[in-house]
Amino acid sequence: MTDKKHCPCCCSHQWTQTAPFTPAWAIETPSTPVCTRKNQTVTPNPIFPSTATLPICTPLELKKTGPSTILISVSIPAEAIITLPTKALEIKMIRKSLKITQWRFFNSVPSEPGLPHDTPKLFIGGFVRKDIQYSEVNRRTATAVEGIIKDFVVDIPISCVVDLGKHFVFPPVHFNQQREYGFSRSIQCPSSYPSKGKMPSGDLTEFNVVSQEYHNPLPFCELVFSQINEMDSALDCMPSHCEPFEEGVFNTLQEKMIVLIQIRLTFQPNTDHDHDHDPHDKHPKTKKC
Repeated sequence: MTDKKHCPCCCSHQWTQTAPFTPAWAIETPSTPVCTRKNQTVTPNPIFPSTATLPICTPLELKKTGPSTILISVSIPAEAIITLPTKALEIKMIRKSLKITQWRFFNSVPSEPGLPHDTPKLFIGGFVRKDIQYSEVNRRTATAVEGIIKDFVVDIPISCVVDLGKHFVFPPVHFNQQREYGFSRSIQCPSSYPSKGKMPSGDLTEFNVVSQEYHNPLPFCELVFSQINEMDSALDCMPSHCEPFEEGVFNTLQEKMIVLIQIRLTFQPNTDHDHDHDPHDKHPKTKKC
């Protein structure tokens, strides 16, 4: 018989592993605080950002009103489904106001001959604030309906990309530049080379660079005029099964809007020669935008 006590193959082994090493900086680094409001749920950032293909809006009018000013008129269509918090008998009043939250000008980038050339674009974003006042049924009689007035405020987002065309000359785009340079030096040739002189070479132990950064000015956008033309239709109108028989209630509205806006786009004038004047002139002329 084989003695199991002395058999290394039959002995039970227990494999253990020490805890993973944690560096000191990870232990000392405090966690990032998260600011939350009372009774508010914090949701993590999505893995994939939400994107959308924005339509190109052809401007109704592009007019140059000054040396560096363009007046833009554009019509933006929008559609939304609005769900009221309670059943409505009738819409009494809808007050609207336009809020522009984004102006972003994209200048056309110069391209080489033979390549496609794009046109400047203007991104517009915002929302229409709607204050809906409607009546809610409180009590019915055989010949009348008694109700109360309720108020509901909702924001309808709008967005548009305006094509500014290729008939206007906009300020050029200046690009950042970075250029490297070096110095020559002479190194002694190894003994294996026939020539015992020195060999000119570049210095590989240096990194010399000149960087230039341009700050392209953004134009100034101003809302001059706005007009909102809308149609609201009830989608789930339910007839009343009691008196008066012709009355009904609804909860969901479908809204279609045409938002007409007029924008003034102003670029900074070229001031490179604003100080070029005759020093003997006692009354130099001042240039205005």
